[in-house]
Amino acid sequence: MSQPSRTPAEHLPLPNSYEGLLIQARSLAQVDLVPDAIAAYRRLIAKLDGLSAKILKRRPELEDLRKQATVELIDLLAWERRFAEAAEFQKELLERDPERANVWRRRLASLRIQKGETEPGLADLRALAEEAPGDPWNWISLGEEARLEGRLAESLAAFDRAVAAGQAQDEKARAEALASAHYRRFLLFKEMARWDDAVKAWEEAAALKPDEVAETLSDLYRPLTDAGLYSMARTYVDRDTNSLRTGMQRGLLDLMTGKGGEAMQEWRTVAALDPLNFDSGQEAWVEAVLRLGDPQPVLDRLDQLLSDHGSTRMLILGGIALAINDKAETAGTLLQRAIDLLRRERPPKTKLDGADWRLLTSLVPYAELRTALRPYFAVIETTWEQPTR
Repeated sequence: MSQPSRTPAEHLPLPNSYEGLLIQARSLAQVDLVPDAIAAYRRLIAKLDGLSAKILKRRPELEDLRKQATVELIDLLAWERRFAEAAEFQKELLERDPERANVWRRRLASLRIQKGETEPGLADLRALAEEAPGDPWNWISLGEEARLEGRLAESLAAFDRAVAAGQAQDEKARAEALASAHYRRFLLFKEMARWDDAVKAWEEAAALKPDEVAETLSDLYRPLTDAGLYSMARTYVDRDTNSLRTGMQRGLLDLMTGKGGEAMQEWRTVAALDPLNFDSGQEAWVEAVLRLGDPQPVLDRLDQLLSDHGSTRMLILGGIALAINDKAETAGTLLQRAIDLLRRERPPKTKLDGADWRLLTSLVPYAELRTALRPYFAVIETTWEQPTR
């Protein structure tokens, strides 16, 4: 008689082992108990630092575990905008792991920039890139940080150097570096509204990493739609295999081109699908349902959608759904949670986009409720002067 298969629990490390403590810290982070997770990572690192050289020699894997815990702790500290603390751990990691010095130096420079030391941080990245000009990742890091800081000309020059350096790598490294460089060039050209260049850069990235880059199709066709390039946008919508996203966007393109009836039909088709049967695209399902005018299907599943597919966009759309249902206070709670996440992005935002405000005002019929929620959005007031009589 064959032995029964082991359950996953039998393979888990003991709770008080070093591996078990790492799992506990990760679990706290995954349920958004970030301060508790930070404390757990600190305890684990302190416990590892207390080990004797004899034990570390016998269990060298513990040094790798400590490095991993430190990396994850740095990420959480940066998420909490505790950049000075994160930088101290990063410096320590640089000393303990000189073999990956370039990686740690790039991360340290990024933390300095996020901390507000923009010029010194960019100078560190420039120096690192010039020291090892054949390493495309040094140029990619410089280009990305310069883009995030609004230094668009320097960003483009750095990405061009990254492409040149990437061409000289072996086949596998070449594909990784060039795909990353071209995708970041796409993001840069998008910011510059250089749409032909943006599309070309995206295509170059997609040719190198088709499966990975295909997941970013909506990042291409949404801004093309916003820019009024409807034909080009539709070409890329047709390449997306996610029915939730494509139906929502086709409806929007129909609406933009004066075909309101076709738009409603596209959204009805999306609304009839079960969003939980898809790996992604749930935000598109929510928006399609809301554009049909009845928020109840969204409200019926909102808790599960936020739990399983939570994102800044889902919070905003959930807030709009509640606003349509005349629940201003709970709508404001979700919108504020979205702003709290946007504050952590680069560059940080303190208001929701005007495009989301236009969506809310098109769907919420109550002027008083719209007025109550307007402070959450970046709304530009325009005063039209009356003509002189």
